[in-house]
Amino acid sequence: MSGFRSSSIVVLVTAASFGAAASARAADAPAGLHVAVAICEARTMPPDIVASAERIAGDVYRAIGVAIEWSNAGCATDEQRLTVNLIPRQASTLDVTDVTLGFAEPGTTVATILYDRVAAFARRFHVKRDVLLGYTIAHEIGHLLLPPNSHSPQGVMRAAINLQEASKQRLRFTKEQGELIVRAIEH
Repeated sequence: MSGFRSSSIVVLVTAASFGAAASARAADAPAGLHVAVAICEARTMPPDIVASAERIAGDVYRAIGVAIEWSNAGCATDEQRLTVNLIPRQASTLDVTDVTLGFAEPGTTVATILYDRVAAFARRFHVKRDVLLGYTIAHEIGHLLLPPNSHSPQGVMRAAINLQEASKQRLRFTKEQGELIVRAIEH
């Protein structure tokens, strides 16, 4: 990826379990801050999968007090809104590894998810497609809101997603990451 600083989420099966990443159910936490996110290029995906993935990603953010306002229309670049493009691998012009599910450049407003890769990894590792898509979306939005080099050894911002924790829907931001995201949205 010469000349392009990109953060990506990759999939590796890990059996490690990190209790700190499993916070209380996000639905129980009130969200005081809002961030607008447009889901784009999702026309070929089943709407129920996209809606469920949005709920899962939204749960991750609600756990830190942030509500995501989802939009599936009006996907022109907008500095007031974050954009997540859901595209097949062949539509990407970037040279990414075979295990990359998505990428985003910190400091920008656009993230990209390689939906066909998410679907293939979900099948291969027996994880529900909407769950893996939801956590990939949450991870890439995290890169848009966090400073560069924001991967962590646990939680939703791991470079290699913990599929066991994802299957249990227990991936969350670390306390520090949550605080950084809240500060970024507040300013």
